[in-house]
Amino acid sequence: MSFASYYKLSSYGLITAGFLALATTGALSPVMFSLFGCVLAASWFADTAKIRRALPGTIWWGVGILCLPAFYFDYRLLSRSILLSMLHLMLFVAAVKLLTRNTDRDYVYLYLLSLGALLAAAALTVHLMFLLCLILFLGAGINTLILFEMNHSSTRALMGGMIRPAFVPRNLTGTGFELFAGFPSKSMAAHTLALTAAILGFAVPLFFFLPRISLGVRYHAASRPEMISGFSEKVELGALGRIKTSDQLVMKVKADAPGFRLPSDLKWRGIALDYFDGKSWSRSRSDRSRIPTQAGFYKLEQAAQGTDVLIQTILLQPIATDIVFGSHKILAVSGDLGWLERDESDNIYSLTKRTGAIRYAIVSDITRPDPTLITPYPDRLPSEIETYCLQVPEVDGRVAALAHSVTAMARTPFEKALVLEDYLRRAYGYSLDLRGTPTHPDPLAMFLFDVRRGHCEYFASAMTIMLRQLGIPARLVNGFRTGTYNRLSDHWTVRQRDAHSWVEAWFPPYDWVEFDPTPAEPGSRAPAIGNAIADLWDAFDFWWADEVVNYDIRKQSSLIQAGRVSLQGIQKAALKFVQDAGLIIDNRIGDLRPSRWILSLPAILTGLFGVLLLTFVLLSRRHPAHMRRILRTLRSARSNKDKRAAIVGFYEEALEVLHSRGWKREKNQTPREFALELASEPFGHALASLTAIYQRVRFGRITEEGDMARVRELLHSLRK
Repeated sequence: MSFASYYKLSSYGLITAGFLALATTGALSPVMFSLFGCVLAASWFADTAKIRRALPGTIWWGVGILCLPAFYFDYRLLSRSILLSMLHLMLFVAAVKLLTRNTDRDYVYLYLLSLGALLAAAALTVHLMFLLCLILFLGAGINTLILFEMNHSSTRALMGGMIRPAFVPRNLTGTGFELFAGFPSKSMAAHTLALTAAILGFAVPLFFFLPRISLGVRYHAASRPEMISGFSEKVELGALGRIKTSDQLVMKVKADAPGFRLPSDLKWRGIALDYFDGKSWSRSRSDRSRIPTQAGFYKLEQAAQGTDVLIQTILLQPIATDIVFGSHKILAVSGDLGWLERDESDNIYSLTKRTGAIRYAIVSDITRPDPTLITPYPDRLPSEIETYCLQVPEVDGRVAALAHSVTAMARTPFEKALVLEDYLRRAYGYSLDLRGTPTHPDPLAMFLFDVRRGHCEYFASAMTIMLRQLGIPARLVNGFRTGTYNRLSDHWTVRQRDAHSWVEAWFPPYDWVEFDPTPAEPGSRAPAIGNAIADLWDAFDFWWADEVVNYDIRKQSSLIQAGRVSLQGIQKAALKFVQDAGLIIDNRIGDLRPSRWILSLPAILTGLFGVLLLTFVLLSRRHPAHMRRILRTLRSARSNKDKRAAIVGFYEEALEVLHSRGWKREKNQTPREFALELASEPFGHALASLTAIYQRVRFGRITEEGDMARVRELLHSLRK
């Protein structure tokens, strides 16, 4: 690959990486980025310099002037956001530059625009795709900047007439002045990858060990939070048609216990609804109270009722609700959410406006109720429970009759709840395709006696009303199923399709106990290879979000403490190994104590001398010419003490210089004969003079005052 092609490819890689990072944020429409991609591809093949020359300069002045009113028009009427308007302008300018690039300056502008796109993406998203784009940008940036400087320097040198290659290949196109013909692109790419890896290897430890000054990252979403389908603060029955499911991510949850040890019916509770008007569920009370804080957590309960305490770390995506999700029964919430409030139905609300994903921790008591410990209802229920959780609207009389007939054999209220839950699971079917009469006055009766199929909201509504008709306080709960479990990273991925409704019934001393009357939802299984790839990507994405994006001072302290413990363990293991080795030596050799002699000064000097001697022998065998040069250097350093040896060394070096250039002195030749043989060469006079001094010093042992300077001068001329 020629230098020009490789330089162009590297530059386009840099530009693509920056704007691809911006595309992953979702800030701009796919149509806009598709158009930009078409412009990027077209500029690769088009003769952009010709386009630039064909258009008069007044057009560029006009385009530049129109950018400001276009930006204002976009901000006021179209996007209504300064950030989005700036991104639109950035894309437009980049597209124009791509189609009209002609000089190195145009490439510089495109590099800066790509960097701006990358920085904008860093402020808008923390998705794993941004990491990939960042690595691509870093590698392409290093490569491109090196190539840019090479190209810029060679262009200036060629224009100044400083460089003209002595050899120009026949197949070289152009003027013949191109400096980089047959450019080693593969070697350059390999060196760039190595340099990028070195930079990352230096930067990653700095990231983890530089002092942290914040408690994690909250990024601002580029678009408005979306309402999660299937989850809302109001449930309505009676709508017909097929409910569409969505794979949009809602949250990721990691617990402090492995997934296989947790209950299979674990759910993430959202909001409890207690008022039913015959067709919809809602909250009857809107009063809230602030939750007190203690040691960085919002404390909701004074103590747990059992020993099954679960800590969850939740990475919640931006959604259009202020509800705090967590497994029932929530004991405490971390302070990452800002101020929290709760209402009489144990719903928890965050007062901080959510504009992006957020990470928080939940402490829950997931102890399962023991039927033998459930006490009978008191003669009079608590007033708020009796008023709001036993309310029943005017519904078909067959609903109450069905509830009593199904639970006729149960002895206690808790057994009745279990029997009713099991009956609804077995006698009815799950379906997202809702059928029936659109104008039916009682959708609950239509579900129980006519259609007999429905989704979770119908099952939860039926059980809640039937429990109330049996005198058991109950309420409907909206939230999410556990989601998809990832064995690689031991976390759950919760999506919109996992939205669910279930029932909470009141049984002292446990208070509210969960029941789920909805039968298992039929699902399709993905291929094993597809699941493995999805799990691997999801695990890495969770690690990126939890360990990197939300890397805070607490995690840094834990990492440093873990490192300190590991180093102490290594130190103890090494000390024990040395002690054990010493005992073995003592047992086998006797009471020999060589440590004092080994650490003495004579022993150290002897060891150093041996190492130097061995190094000298090895170098003499593998690199004799280098060793002779080193010896001559040492001899020249002693020239003031032994001039004769130094002059002899200079003559031997002159023979090596000539030998390297094709003139070798034979063994049967005297120095004088060798000098006479080369007398006709340009350096013959210098060699003859050097030979004369050498013979006088070597055989006559006569040295004169200026011999050393004269020999150095002659040797220097021979080297030239």
